[in-house]
Amino acid sequence: MPAHPTPPTLPRDRAEFEAHYAKDPDQWFQYLSDAYTWMEEQEANQTTVDRKLVELQVQVEALQEELQLSQARGAEATSQKNWIVERLDAKEKELAVVRLELYKSQTAAFPTVASLTPINPDPVAKDRVAETVGAPLSPVTRSTASAQLSERIPDPDKFKATRADLRRFHNAITEKLTVNRDRYPTAVSRMAYVNSRLNDESYKLIQPYIRHGTCRLPDYYDILDILHKAYGDPNEARTARRKLDTIRQRDRDFATFYAEFQCLSLDSGLDDNALAPFLEKAISGELYDMLLTNPPTDYNYHTSDRNGLV
Repeated sequence: MPAHPTPPTLPRDRAEFEAHYAKDPDQWFQYLSDAYTWMEEQEANQTTVDRKLVELQVQVEALQEELQLSQARGAEATSQKNWIVERLDAKEKELAVVRLELYKSQTAAFPTVASLTPINPDPVAKDRVAETVGAPLSPVTRSTASAQLSERIPDPDKFKATRADLRRFHNAITEKLTVNRDRYPTAVSRMAYVNSRLNDESYKLIQPYIRHGTCRLPDYYDILDILHKAYGDPNEARTARRKLDTIRQRDRDFATFYAEFQCLSLDSGLDDNALAPFLEKAISGELYDMLLTNPPTDYNYHTSDRNGLV
């Protein structure tokens, strides 16, 4: 059927229409039926179009609201950014003052006391004073002060920017800055040291917090937190439990195997009773038979190496 029904003919007046209708009423009846059906279809289609138009209007309104919300959030973010920049500038000025005072205190000369020498020194009096006071004390120098610092432990290897190296780097840096804390007395010096032990990839994470050569974070712990968020395992306990279920001693010596098992047990958060089945399943058959005949007196898996397993 065409887009719309067409009449059998197009009469010029009523008389011609009546004549044609009287001649072929069936054809005109079919035309009128088709025309009525087409109008019903058009009405249904118009209803569908109206409904879709309403849906589109609702979507447009929702998008407009979302756009307004995004613009408001953008304005808020810009305001927060400006506030942070202002705070950083203020802190930078405060830090400059502190640095100046620190520089003055470090470069100030040690005070010297001038000895009063009489015009005509009395040798006898001089000898008595020497006997009473004794030999003069040696002055305190910078080299003497540096000799009193803690023994410098070796620098840890640079962070490799991998999840596997994160624990090693965290522990090594913490140990270094704990033992040699007197060598890095300020938060700025500690953060500068930690940043010097980062490779290029991991340093990019800290770069946004550095302005004019100084890290703006509170202390080096915050640098470690950033590294943990980037490279740490968000499901550390679940991962450790999954590895505990698959770890096997095989042909390794027990000390090497147990070091890995103990590390996973600490990360898993499981207690000793829950760890027992994992260890029994992971050890070699020979050690398992030994456990059956000589069970350990203590199932604390952080001290099992003293219960005869190693």
